[in-house]
Amino acid sequence: MSIKVRQAIENSLISIQQNTFDENTIRTLLISTREYLRPDSLLRELAHFIAHPNRNQGIFHKKVNSRYAKFKLVSDQVSKFHLSHFKENISTEDELSDFMLAGINVDKIEAKLFKVLYQDGLDDLPEEHLLKYTGFNKFEVSNLLNEHYTKIENYYYLKVIKTERMISRLKQLPPDDQLNKAIQEGLTLTSRIRNRIDGIQKVIRGAIFFHSVFEKDSITKEFQNYYAEVLDRFEIDRKYVDVLKDNIDSILLCLITLLHDSKFVFYDKNESRVSLCLYLEDKMSATNADNKKPKSDLLYENGVLALYLACDTGGGEQISFPLFVSDLKIQEYITKPNFLKGEILDSYNEIPWITAIRNGAKIELT
Repeated sequence: MSIKVRQAIENSLISIQQNTFDENTIRTLLISTREYLRPDSLLRELAHFIAHPNRNQGIFHKKVNSRYAKFKLVSDQVSKFHLSHFKENISTEDELSDFMLAGINVDKIEAKLFKVLYQDGLDDLPEEHLLKYTGFNKFEVSNLLNEHYTKIENYYYLKVIKTERMISRLKQLPPDDQLNKAIQEGLTLTSRIRNRIDGIQKVIRGAIFFHSVFEKDSITKEFQNYYAEVLDRFEIDRKYVDVLKDNIDSILLCLITLLHDSKFVFYDKNESRVSLCLYLEDKMSATNADNKKPKSDLLYENGVLALYLACDTGGGEQISFPLFVSDLKIQEYITKPNFLKGEILDSYNEIPWITAIRNGAKIELT
């Protein structure tokens, strides 16, 4: 056991208990304990994120990398055609959906993209959505993809291609009723497999969900469960588990300020910056339509803190989606006069107050 590490952990916990901590305290706590947290935990991922703010791997990276890839593929597909093509060839929503998702060849897929779209993308997809549109759960879809694809060097190939080549050679043999029947059955089977796999893949890459990559409840539970294990390891009193739980909002504030300005490096080397933003639910604006309250008042009274990432897909189109949307109201951490000076005009706007500091017994943004 490292005496220095134990001391850093205990000092951080005492500071949280005494309500004297700020974001530097939380940075020290996470980085000191990350080696001892479970490898697949959110807290360990957050600790890695804080220690290495340029991320090209990890739990969060897999999710946002997959979402970005889906956006980019659709954007690239649309950019290939003039507007007249859509008017002349697409008349229904189903035709539009098929067209926008047609940028990937089901027969041959680059290995890196296969992983990003269909392995990481499957993990990011809600189970109920997959069941509704494919009839299969995640485990079954994963098995189907593994069963019907083979990896050769840097590509995944649909296995029915090999069967179709064999059928093509059989067609060159002298005509025979039994042979013709076998050929037709083989073609029917390969067509059915290709259509099924193509349909499943379109469901996976066609669904982009905007839920937070991590949730407050999950982090709270991990502080309670996983930090209990760390405390036991260092022979520190378990009373600090309750201390962490009781201060979760202030701890969460520190976490999101520490993640501000970090970066994701995507599968195609494009980058996206994470920024601390103000988020206001659309229904809040709709409710206010009749009250005519100034937007600045509405944002201050109801806006919550969120982490968003934004980037250019390469074709000039900007995309943005959440890393985390909290329930922490901006009005709890900054005065209204200071807020109005910031001239925040709308939801999703990046805010200038990006550091969690201690002002007596209160933690604030500055």
